[in-house]
Amino acid sequence: MENKLEFIIERLLGRKLQPEDGASTAGIAATEQKLGVQLAPVLQSFYRLAGKEETVMDVFQHFTPVEELFIEGDKLVFLEENQGVCVWGIALSETGNDQAAVYQCPYPEDKWYAEDDALTTFLETVLYYQFAQGGYEWQGGLYPGMDDKEIAAVLEDAQHWEIVVNQPGNLMIYWYQDTLIWYFPDKQGGVSETLIATSRTEEAWEYMEDRYDFKEL
Repeated sequence: MENKLEFIIERLLGRKLQPEDGASTAGIAATEQKLGVQLAPVLQSFYRLAGKEETVMDVFQHFTPVEELFIEGDKLVFLEENQGVCVWGIALSETGNDQAAVYQCPYPEDKWYAEDDALTTFLETVLYYQFAQGGYEWQGGLYPGMDDKEIAAVLEDAQHWEIVVNQPGNLMIYWYQDTLIWYFPDKQGGVSETLIATSRTEEAWEYMEDRYDFKEL
């Protein structure tokens, strides 16, 4: 489990994680003692690996720093939406469970709604979405109605790429050669608004631009 998280984060960053990227074991233990909870192993691993890495923690959605984790009602809150319109948390009765249900609470409501993915898969999805939305310098789009031929070519080739987020009714993200290619599906499973490519390196971006005519955002 930790190895998979480490693999995902290092892949997205394009470098090996360093000790200074993570929160200390003592800091994690202090938070657990303060709140009277035991963090799930996957959350412990996440904070130990990258709890102080700014891009991972804060480039789009906002992960709560381990020392600032807090309890709201009967939930332990660990993530805030990028504009502050909602938070995500897990039930206090399940804080030690890697497969705990994840709940979203839209502000100013005080009701919690269960997400489809349990904690481990939810974290992996958020990491990829974090970098898809704001982690890389090079980004481009293709637009239904204007670029249908190019979109069809991308989606055909994507059958041979790695699917890293597979939520047909919500979000699709592929990984190919240092690039995340993603879109929100429509009811028929096609691209609803924009097919986006966002690349970690200029070389990877130039490949996408030249092959599929992505338009720089």
